[in-house]
Amino acid sequence: MSMRDQFEDDFTPPTQSSSDRVPPPKVPGTAIAAATPAPLPPRRSREMWVEDPNAIRRLIARTLDLVDSVADTVAEGLGLRRT
Repeated sequence: MSMRDQFEDDFTPPTQSSSDRVPPPKVPGTAIAAATPAPLPPRRSREMWVEDPNAIRRLIARTLDLVDSVADTVAEGLGLRRT
């Protein structure tokens, strides 16, 4: 088989009747339904939930008081401190 015969056997796509050179139209993708949870509500800024600037200090103080009280109770229960 000669080189000329090989080129003659190659398939040539048919030409379009219009002379416009535009790409073929794109077919839109197929949508796939999936169960998704509802979106989360927007987050609040710190200014919205901290109305009192000393609220965090009071919260920390109360938390430390509670931890101290629990530690005293445990120490008394183990006999480490006299009441």
